[in-house]
Amino acid sequence: MNEIAGESTVELVGTTDSERPFQEALSELFAGDGTIYVVSGYFTYQGYLSIRNDVVSFLERSRENKLVVIVGPASDQFSARIAHDLWGLDDCDRVRLYKQPRGLHAKLYLRDGPEPTCIIGSANITQVAFEYNVELGLEMTRAHSDHPDLKPFLEWAHDLVASSEPLRRRDLFGPVLVGSSFVNWSNKARLLPMRNVALRVGPVLLLLFFLAGLFRLV
Repeated sequence: MNEIAGESTVELVGTTDSERPFQEALSELFAGDGTIYVVSGYFTYQGYLSIRNDVVSFLERSRENKLVVIVGPASDQFSARIAHDLWGLDDCDRVRLYKQPRGLHAKLYLRDGPEPTCIIGSANITQVAFEYNVELGLEMTRAHSDHPDLKPFLEWAHDLVASSEPLRRRDLFGPVLVGSSFVNWSNKARLLPMRNVALRVGPVLLLLFFLAGLFRLV
């Protein structure tokens, strides 16, 4: 990362064809110590598998390391297999999973600790984002968490956790996940012209029920 007057500058991150791929930057986030906040609008199992070894190393390296994950609890947004695997890795309440009941579209990946780092941009934790989509984000590292460039993102993450609810095992039951998808799309439909609802949202709602099992696996 380039430096100006002793302070790190922002660096662009993108997909595999960029100079700094998003997956590489995300893996290096877990190479440091501290508390990591993961906010991903879509978090698929295949995307998780791509960084799982980094997550395991992060948790095993220091018992002071903690992971806070905020997801959208819907069948088309989050895979229940991720939650069960993370709970299996957690031996002393160092992994905390939260659900955001409103439509979650934000993407923020932040490590609070020595050399705190923030990644923000368009990419979710999905294989499609890692390898196919045209994604754009920025990565910045600062000397301390109170730096004015970094502090607003950390405060935002704290506020999001405060407005979220702990993710529980009953939230991962198939019909509950599908129901959350239905509620999300229904809320979005109220903001669209009726013609758009009929042409777009209606078929999507029907497909959600048909594909719910598939979405839980990817």
